[in-house]
Amino acid sequence: MAFKHILLGTLMDLPTHAYDMIKKCFADFTPANIRLNEGRIYNTLKDLDKAGLVKRSVRYNEGVPPQKVVSITPAGIQEFRRWLESTEEEEGHTKFDFFTQYPFLTKVNFFKFLDDEMIVEKLLEQLFITKRRLERFKQAREEMIHKKVDKYRIRIIEYGIEVEELRYAWLQDILAEHGVTEPSMEEV
Repeated sequence: MAFKHILLGTLMDLPTHAYDMIKKCFADFTPANIRLNEGRIYNTLKDLDKAGLVKRSVRYNEGVPPQKVVSITPAGIQEFRRWLESTEEEEGHTKFDFFTQYPFLTKVNFFKFLDDEMIVEKLLEQLFITKRRLERFKQAREEMIHKKVDKYRIRIIEYGIEVEELRYAWLQDILAEHGVTEPSMEEV
């Protein structure tokens, strides 16, 4: 993921304080207390500034300390649009990216070393976890719709919902192979 392009895209909406940029960009998809590498943000902004893609200024408001604000330049807009319209970074670099996106698969890879009872227990735990995640995703989608969030951000959460539903069905299939009646989401 091109971190510099995330910063540029965030600035397309409006100039902002450096640290608030990432919170704004990922607000719908990350926890409110997201841990960010401030050094990476500031170093990337410094590089973008040197390249003429952003500019920094100071905003003065009565009653509050001066704020350092970053805004995108015309060259920055051009670079962001070039990246956005290209196919750059659209294909992952890992052989099977789904494997790294679902850490439980690492354990499934070694299930042959567990007895059937433990496998079923692990699968049922994952069904519960998946159900909880799915409920949170659906709730987040409803909140995004209520807040009138950009439709493409809503489409991203819908993608997540579909992935979780597929994960749930996959877990049910494996449980069926072990003779466990497929529990519905309501039963988990």
